[in-house]
Amino acid sequence: MVTDASVIKVASFNMKCDSPLRHKHRWIDRRQGAAQLILQSGASIVGVQELLPRMKEDFKQLLRNYSIIGWGRYQGAKPSSDEHSDIIVNNADMSVSFYKTFWLSKRPEEGSTRAYFSFFPRICTVAELRCKDSSQRIRVFNTHFDHICGPARTLGVRIILEYMSRFNSLDPLPTILMGDMNCKRNSRPIRILRENLHSYANVHLNDVYSILEENQLNNTYHGFRGKRNSGKSPIDYIFVSDDFEVMDVEIASAKVDGDFVSDHYPIFATLRLKKQTDSLK
Repeated sequence: MVTDASVIKVASFNMKCDSPLRHKHRWIDRRQGAAQLILQSGASIVGVQELLPRMKEDFKQLLRNYSIIGWGRYQGAKPSSDEHSDIIVNNADMSVSFYKTFWLSKRPEEGSTRAYFSFFPRICTVAELRCKDSSQRIRVFNTHFDHICGPARTLGVRIILEYMSRFNSLDPLPTILMGDMNCKRNSRPIRILRENLHSYANVHLNDVYSILEENQLNNTYHGFRGKRNSGKSPIDYIFVSDDFEVMDVEIASAKVDGDFVSDHYPIFATLRLKKQTDSLK
């Protein structure tokens, strides 16, 4: 058990949305295992993707001491397909002071909007959290980029960076960005984030994978087959501001009771705040 109040464990996990056409790996068979994985992980913050409303309701029942925050990409207008990129917060470790969802389009404050030829509206949820042990505040972004349109993914990066800069100009906080970005590590969107190829002087991010050797990396998508290809690129990521030291990162081969709970491997990162910042504003 982590006892250092400056240490935070976080996770990003695509849960694979349920479908009535699916005969194997239905959510009804995965939900207990998915909740068990979160409970046993020790993560205080979990960014999830592809969370349908009925899946969210199951998590509310199974994760009693957690808050699940965020809005769906259709704002509830299509309740059966309204995927969420929510942030799950362990209430024993964190309190939520603010959250919102914005859209990765040229009209980010307008619900259900999409960018270019994006297959779906794509969203990002941002939350401001307070660590109960230290009173330190942090800001967390969780997103899911389009799987078809490359320009939409690049636009999504730029919109998120603009929001980060805007928030930091008013109230700079240690920042975490996580999500299923549907991009390989040498892609334009990931290079913008990892190499800070932007003009926002008050935003600087680091890839948690940077502490690993290339041969320690592997795929994060496995399609329920459980293959691990060493040296292959992940498509799920966690980036952190300079306020954090990355102590450990793991692409976890997460089986529960012998079965995979998703078609993605979760990423777990253990972070340490390098210094205490002003948390009492």
